[in-house]
Amino acid sequence: MKRIEKVESFSSLLFKNNISFRFAMPWIIFAGLSPLWLLYPFYLIRSLLKIFLSSGDSYNIYEKSGVGTDFFMFWSAGHIAITHYVRHIYDKNLFSAWQSFHLAKGIPAYLQYIYPPPSILLSLIVAYFNLMSGFLVWTFVLVATGLVLLRLCRAPWAVITLGLAGPAFMFNITIGQLGFVTGAIAIAGLFAIDEHPCSAGALLGGLVVKPQAGLLGPVALLARGRYGGLVVGAIVVACLCATITVICGWVIWPSYFHNGIETADKILIAPFPTIYEEKGISIFWMLRSFGASVQIAEIAQVLSAIGSAIWCWAAWRRQNAHRIALVALTVALTLLVTPYAFTTDMCGFSIMVVWLVWERRRLEVMDVLMWVWPALCPLISTQLHMELTPCILLLGAIRAWQQLGGVSMLAGANNQLLEKGSPLRNS
Repeated sequence: MKRIEKVESFSSLLFKNNISFRFAMPWIIFAGLSPLWLLYPFYLIRSLLKIFLSSGDSYNIYEKSGVGTDFFMFWSAGHIAITHYVRHIYDKNLFSAWQSFHLAKGIPAYLQYIYPPPSILLSLIVAYFNLMSGFLVWTFVLVATGLVLLRLCRAPWAVITLGLAGPAFMFNITIGQLGFVTGAIAIAGLFAIDEHPCSAGALLGGLVVKPQAGLLGPVALLARGRYGGLVVGAIVVACLCATITVICGWVIWPSYFHNGIETADKILIAPFPTIYEEKGISIFWMLRSFGASVQIAEIAQVLSAIGSAIWCWAAWRRQNAHRIALVALTVALTLLVTPYAFTTDMCGFSIMVVWLVWERRRLEVMDVLMWVWPALCPLISTQLHMELTPCILLLGAIRAWQQLGGVSMLAGANNQLLEKGSPLRNS
């Protein structure tokens, strides 16, 4: 009976006219955008079912399933690495030929391996698996690693769960990208700077597998005066580079600097929009979407990087800054530094948005917009021919900056909202 009375009481509050419009609006917007967001778990589940129901033959899996498109690159690089034809990894023609022979004809030409050589160490995880089982192993290892790191920095399970439910994570898993694990490494490394600077340096140095995910890590370490962390980070980078050199030989480096960087540059400066730029999130691609030349876009990107680094430095110089807001600010600014980033790289950003909401105990319209933006980005890019994600990242940075003094400063605003008619005021 008590349970029924509680349900009736909550229902009566829900339909009262004194519920604050400001309190209700974020939930109304979230409900309205839910169909768009739900497309992402639908595609992921459908693709995984295709894998489980497949015959086990890796060949032509590209035509059978939409899953793991970027994972094709990592799987192929791992298999090529153990066959000692390492020059093929960064040679556009040879890499495409290898994929066509072992996977399927017609794989998009832009699916080239452009990550630095240390990232091949990750590809070796799946070097002895076929494509389908390899995708499952790859997903499990990267997600489990990310979860462990987030728990080590004491992220609440509710925050992690909502982060995993976001479109950034869903799309990241569907195509087999690194966005979640690199985001978790960056978050864990930033959280560890004050108490465990050497561990922070090791984690941030590990981001050499995808350097754009940790570009502001050294700035944060310098601002805090954690020079030992910088040294450890440099040692980790050197060890990872040395390890892949031993495995693949010295030839992997000239191949990367000559072919890999050239391929990445061609992908970066291609006319907007292409099949991948519609999910781009950088200042560079935003300017390109507005018709700017490559030179103008490059200048804007450099200015954004400099401004983000200065902003990051100023934030980390504040000794009493709220830790969660400080990490959230750095994660957002990192995405404004690099010209080469996609919605899959917003996993860490989405987690930190949710974490700040959790600390405030209040959801706002801007929080919903930032969390669901990775699903909106491709639609706006293709339909309106505008790449607006840097504006969302800037919004996230500004909101985090405003909370550096502590989310407790918002308690008064929360109380005012509750007194105006929130259904939680009597809870």
